[in-house]
Amino acid sequence: MNSQNNEYIPDKQDLIEIDFDPAVGKEIKKRRLALVISNRGYSQVTGLVVIAPITHANNNRLKDFFVPVVSAKVSGYVNPLQFFTYDFRKRHARKLDLLPTPAFVEVRQCILNIMD
Repeated sequence: MNSQNNEYIPDKQDLIEIDFDPAVGKEIKKRRLALVISNRGYSQVTGLVVIAPITHANNNRLKDFFVPVVSAKVSGYVNPLQFFTYDFRKRHARKLDLLPTPAFVEVRQCILNIMD
């Protein structure tokens, strides 16, 4: 938290709720769970956050790529095949929990494989 005004600044590994609306076409809609991929410094400088959505879809054809969320407050799977950049203030991001480091490393590696 920012000590000046207690504003939440997203940091990597945070499990959050965020508004995906407005969305277009096949984009994810509504308020959803997500994993923060970007670090706190990026969020402070830009006002943005890079996230991967969390899904509950067990029947997704790409589920073999998903990373299980281990948390008392959040359940589901991180989908590292989709990642988004959003204004965390305008989309009302709210931290719920923290993803354990081994799972975060797995998500990050999948994203790096996509970009390489």
